[in-house]
Amino acid sequence: MVLDPSKYQDRRTWKMTPAMIRARQPFFKGNMIGLALLVAVTGGVYAYTYNFLHRDNDFADVPIPPIDEKELAQLKKEYEVLKANRDK
Repeated sequence: MVLDPSKYQDRRTWKMTPAMIRARQPFFKGNMIGLALLVAVTGGVYAYTYNFLHRDNDFADVPIPPIDEKELAQLKKEYEVLKANRDK
């Protein structure tokens, strides 16, 4: 059965018995090294991806043309009309 306690668990508290703790002790250091390695690789991939995706120099070489006040006013009017139509 799934919830039947094993002989390595205390039947009242479901905690590990001293025999189980002794059986797992030789593997503790190796498991912690494996865990540290897994966390380091995962963190490294995450950090590399985060740094790669947050570079903001995609359009640094594209010159921005100057805009005069008349064009700016016209663009603002067009934007306000589009915004008013979208809100309706």
